[in-house]
Amino acid sequence: MFSSVRARGGAVIASAAVLLAGAAAVPASAADDGSGDIPVAGTFVYSSYNDPSEEVVHGAIHAVVRVPGGTAVYYSIGGKGAKPGAVMPGKGIGTPYQIGAAWSVAVVDTKDLKYYLPLATDDRKCLCSNQSDVTDYAGTTAPEVGWALLPPLPQDLTSVTVQFGYGNLVVDVPVTDTLPAPATAASPVMLGKGWPQLPDAATIKRADAQQSIRPLVSNVADPDTATKRTADRTAISVDTDVLFAYGKADLTPQAQGTLHKVAAQLSEKGTGNVSVVGYTDSTGSESFNQTLSEQRARAVRQALQKLVHQPELTYTSSGTGENDPVADNATADGRKLNRRVTVTFTTGGRR
Repeated sequence: MFSSVRARGGAVIASAAVLLAGAAAVPASAADDGSGDIPVAGTFVYSSYNDPSEEVVHGAIHAVVRVPGGTAVYYSIGGKGAKPGAVMPGKGIGTPYQIGAAWSVAVVDTKDLKYYLPLATDDRKCLCSNQSDVTDYAGTTAPEVGWALLPPLPQDLTSVTVQFGYGNLVVDVPVTDTLPAPATAASPVMLGKGWPQLPDAATIKRADAQQSIRPLVSNVADPDTATKRTADRTAISVDTDVLFAYGKADLTPQAQGTLHKVAAQLSEKGTGNVSVVGYTDSTGSESFNQTLSEQRARAVRQALQKLVHQPELTYTSSGTGENDPVADNATADGRKLNRRVTVTFTTGGRR
C-alpha cells in the first residue's frame, strides 16, 4: 500500500517510501535528486487483467495539472501484476490509439457531464506513456511513473474524478497549475526520481481535442419521475398515473407537486424550446391512445407554461399513442412504464 505522511492543499503528500505488497520499499533517499515530497491524491488496488485470480497491481494518482493546450495526469503503478497488457483494457474500436499505449487514464467531469481521454495525434500516437514505460514482464518491484495528456479542462473545474485501468476511480483530485518537478526524459521513471517530460507544444497542437472528449449521461429516478441529463440536454419522464386518472386527460390535484418539480428544473436550466410528448400503453384502440397521448401532453404543456416564468422559452406538445414503448405491454409493470409524458429541453450552459 502507499504510505502517506501528511496532507497539503487537498492532496496527500507522501515521502518516497511507497510500499507495495510483496515488493521492497523504495527508500526515502530516492527523493534526494531534488524531487522532494511526492504528491498523492489517491490510491487504488486491483487485479491484473481485471481477473481476481491474477496478481495484484497497486497504483496512485499523483497530480492533475493544467498545461498549455491540455491537462497532464501523473500516476504510478507497481506490484507483481504490473505487466504489459495486464494493467488496462485492450484498445477498443472507439479509442484512436496505437497498441501498447497506456491509454486508459481519464478525467470524469461530473459537473458538466464530460469524459476526457488522452489526446492523440493524427497518426494515432497517444499523448501518454506506453505500457512498457510503467510495467515489466515480471511485474515491478518498485512503482514506476506514467503520464497522460488530456484536453484542457474548464477553468472553473477545481477538482475531478480520475479513472484508471479497469474502472478504478480516485475522487476529489485537485486540479493545479504547478507541474511536479524535476522533469526527466528517462524511461522508465522510478517513483521518487522525477517526473516524465511532457510533449512539446507543436506535438500537443497536432492533437484534435474534440475526439478525446466524450459526453456523459446522468440518470436520476424517484417514484414519480426519471431524469436523463447530458451536458446540454435534459429529458424528464413523468409517470402519467401520478398526473391523470386512468384513461383521462384532466390533471389531478396530486399532479401539482410533481409538475412543480419539473417546472423548477425548467426555470433553473431551461433554454430554447420545451418539447412535451405523451405516450400510452397498448390497452384500448390505437386511435383512442393517439388522442389521449396528445391531450395529456397538451395538459402538461399548459400547466408548465403557467408555472415557469422564463419568457425566452417556447413550448410544443405532441403524442405518439402506443408507439415507442419502453417496456413490455404484456405485463402490468411494463404498461405502467409506457404510460408517461416526457419533457425535454436544452440547458444551453445555464447552471
